[in-house]
Amino acid sequence: MNSEDIAVLAVTDDRRLREELEYGFPQRVSITSTTDARDAVRFMLDHPPSVAVVDLQTGSSGGVSLLKEMQQHPALASVPVLVLLERQQDTWLVHEFGAAAHLIKPVETGELVDRLMTLAH
Repeated sequence: MNSEDIAVLAVTDDRRLREELEYGFPQRVSITSTTDARDAVRFMLDHPPSVAVVDLQTGSSGGVSLLKEMQQHPALASVPVLVLLERQQDTWLVHEFGAAAHLIKPVETGELVDRLMTLAH
């Protein structure tokens, strides 16, 4: 898979992070972002991404609910997810809900982009 085949979905209500991600990837990577976990599920069912980054504290039903729902849909269960956590002690959630990786906020955009690109391949 080359970078023009990669579609990234960012689920966070952190406006700064969404903006940084829009400009942090190579030009050919498709970036979609939403602030709402319920909207993310609807979007992914129609357009499964190559990889997703989910802020655990994201609006409406939250990141944990999103991860649970993704596991229930065969088309979404295989999407690698990187979870953004507020606290190190929440890392058990990553394993509990099948996320592929995690980072503790605040994160450097370059590190986040590198990890997502690795997960997408």
